Amino acid sequence: MSSSTRRVVSRHRFAPDHALACLGETPAEPLPLADAAALEALTAPALHATLEAQVLACLARARALFPELRMPSVSCRLKGRTAGTADSARQRLRFNWQLLSENRHHFLSQTVPHEVAHWVVMEVVERAGKTRVKPHGPEWQQVMTNLYGIPPEVTHRMDVSTASPTPWAYGCGCDTAHYFSSRRHSNAQRGHRYRCRRCGQELSGPLNDPARNASTAR
Repeated sequence: MSSSTRRVVSRHRFAPDHALACLGETPAEPLPLADAAALEALTAPALHATLEAQVLACLARARALFPELRMPSVSCRLKGRTAGTADSARQRLRFNWQLLSENRHHFLSQTVPHEVAHWVVMEVVERAGKTRVKPHGPEWQQVMTNLYGIPPEVTHRMDVSTASPTPWAYGCGCDTAHYFSSRRHSNAQRGHRYRCRRCGQELSGPLNDPARNASTAR
């Protein structure tokens, strides 16, 4: 799942013998989830456990219709601007911990079903049927809507500026490269002073604006 947003609406009707015909045509109810305030209060281990529980809940709903569905491994090692990926060949789902930490409710309610929906299509349609389909085609859209009750948005709207390893550039007198995280940049904007360890000059900046490139990938 990449950033920015494009919503697609599926009006596709599958043939009775299609692997996904059992989904019907009625949108499902979204999976229950704690409110945003409760999620913000979670410690890192508790948040990781909540992510795994949400993945399992999505998979359990799918396995009620597709009992042969394989269970993927789950990791939070994805970096950069992509929120999540599904990989049938490696049997895994990968999520971006930085984006999860900063967008907890949206990530758990939208990104997790988005990637599990990819997993369902890969397993039920592509792997079992030995056929390839478009990543965000009618099959994925139908799973999002009629299995998870989520509008099929192809990309996300999360701010990815902090997901970049070095989003803010600062300068000094000796032209040493200095890159600040968003937290250190915020401290600098509030008056905290940082100096170059090489020349001793106070760092000035920012020299760039990551926000211009912030909204881009799911």
